[in-house]
Amino acid sequence: MAEFCKKCSIKLFGTDFGDFFALSTPEQTEQELFPLALCEGCGAIQVNHLGECISPDCKECNNDKTKM
Repeated sequence: MAEFCKKCSIKLFGTDFGDFFALSTPEQTEQELFPLALCEGCGAIQVNHLGECISPDCKECNNDKTKM
């Protein structure tokens, strides 16, 4: 099954399906401990607790960390 980060999901389908939501906790995001995920739009990335791509080298998400 294909999975997408929050931004790719919204971009492709108009809604966030939460594929990577809650892979970690808000506390882990604050400590900058991010799980690895495989987004069909971005590739191999790191995500925060909201399922947003935070990988600094991601070209699809333009390094948008404003929602962390």
